[in-house]
Amino acid sequence: MQNGWVIHFEVVSARLVASVFLSTLLLSACSRVGSDLPLIMYVAMVIDQDSTIETAIQADFRRRIQITFSDFRKIQPNVKFQVALYKRSDLVRELRRRDVSDLGPDLIITGAHQSKELLVNGLTEALPIKTFKRNQTEESLWERVKLDDERIAAQPIVIFPQIACFNKEIVQKPPSTLKILLQQGAAGTRVGLPVDLSELLWTAGSLGALPSLALVDSGQMASQGVTEPILDWLSWLERASSQENITFFQDQGQLEDLLKDGDLDWVSCNANSLLRLRSQMGKKLGVSPLPRGPGGAPSPVNAVRVMALGANSNRRQRQIAISMMKFITNPMVQRNLSLRSLAFLPVNPAVSLPVRSSQTLETLVQSRDDSMQHEASLARLAHHRNLDRNGSQAIVPLVFGASSPRSSMDTLIKFLKSGS
Repeated sequence: MQNGWVIHFEVVSARLVASVFLSTLLLSACSRVGSDLPLIMYVAMVIDQDSTIETAIQADFRRRIQITFSDFRKIQPNVKFQVALYKRSDLVRELRRRDVSDLGPDLIITGAHQSKELLVNGLTEALPIKTFKRNQTEESLWERVKLDDERIAAQPIVIFPQIACFNKEIVQKPPSTLKILLQQGAAGTRVGLPVDLSELLWTAGSLGALPSLALVDSGQMASQGVTEPILDWLSWLERASSQENITFFQDQGQLEDLLKDGDLDWVSCNANSLLRLRSQMGKKLGVSPLPRGPGGAPSPVNAVRVMALGANSNRRQRQIAISMMKFITNPMVQRNLSLRSLAFLPVNPAVSLPVRSSQTLETLVQSRDDSMQHEASLARLAHHRNLDRNGSQAIVPLVFGASSPRSSMDTLIKFLKSGS
């Protein structure tokens, strides 16, 4: 949701209308069972992109959620969902404004990291884990929404893997290794990489530096055995940036726009942009897993969309919200969500997808599998609130020739040790 197209529902008026309506029903039919009465559930959904036009993936995800809500109403016909879209940067302010009047949403759909911030700030309630079917969610994903005090901030609902996107008219065979990526860049392929550390961390996995970064973050002494892989990784980034056809940009959003406009041929991207890129590039769009390296599999930071409990719900609204979380992680619902869009993956480990039928599905699943190989290290690094802002202070000068790999390593280690 962005400035100019933010979709605001009249929550205050709607709640007052709902309150009057329910009061009338209670007075006229007090003998009816409470669960038979109409109930409005208010949902706040975060939109990531900062453009004034609703992108294809935003529209599609909203439509998929609405379809899921409609399916839920087949078993809870008296429940009605009203959805409002918010920019990520506006969500906390809006929730605080509504919470003052006890008019906050009953469910909040956002990213894993922001869900933890909301719980810390008292804007949501922790999940009552004892009532949940933990096996309906990949176990490692619970770490993405767990606070240090063991409270669970939200229910993971879908995964948007980090992958590679390319122009098939230029790149006939996507690079499977970092060595081939450099070779293709030297041969004329225009390659784009981000400077945001979270979006660039996949290269640390391919080059064997991710475990060392996690060790430094945990407070272990930066011995030569720990720092050497980090130095090798940063040296590779320096070599890559020195190639004429390999360029670093602000983030994956900018890379995807340049790919769509024909100014780049191969970029790292996120699956949440696939629908938009497909609509703009058509058959020219190709996808593949991120390249491996001498350190093994890449370590993509896959985005997780989650569902959190609002702080202002009454008892019945809370029960319905929890039922909705259980419903959306049901294997059949999860499978349908994924297959209808081919842009995200289920969180339920029991769901099998026909990967042989789709190159896109095969790519998304490979990215998920690659990420899981590095789950412990990625989880260790993911708690930094300012990972991109502070981490970029080490990456940006390096790739633009203003610092050496060693000085950039010192900056990065200082940041990781600070825990900020």
